[in-house]
Amino acid sequence: MAGILAHLESVGATRPVLVLHADRSPADHPLRTETRDLVAQLPGARAEFWYERPGPEEPGSRTGLMDLSDIELPHDATVFLRGPLPFMRDARAQLLGAGVPARRIRYEVFGPDLWLPDPTA
Repeated sequence: MAGILAHLESVGATRPVLVLHADRSPADHPLRTETRDLVAQLPGARAEFWYERPGPEEPGSRTGLMDLSDIELPHDATVFLRGPLPFMRDARAQLLGAGVPARRIRYEVFGPDLWLPDPTA
């Protein structure tokens, strides 16, 4: 996602960008500082972070798992999801419940290839 943000910054994008990230803690959040810096450079961008174990590094973060119930999503949002499958299932369900059409949700799974045969079988 940092690569997408860097590209948007390099082309001078002004479109609304909403970065939503959930992690165990700020210390576990990859590219947290870079993400904050890129969001600050994009005039139409803002970020919301959720942490199971919040820390002083992100005083404005939310506590717990990602909960989109009070996040105002743009009506024409295209969403890019990345993460482990259980997280993405939950986030996708929340997005669909918020009215984001399935065709506007793109994703990339973090984890093992689900279609590879089990090597222990």
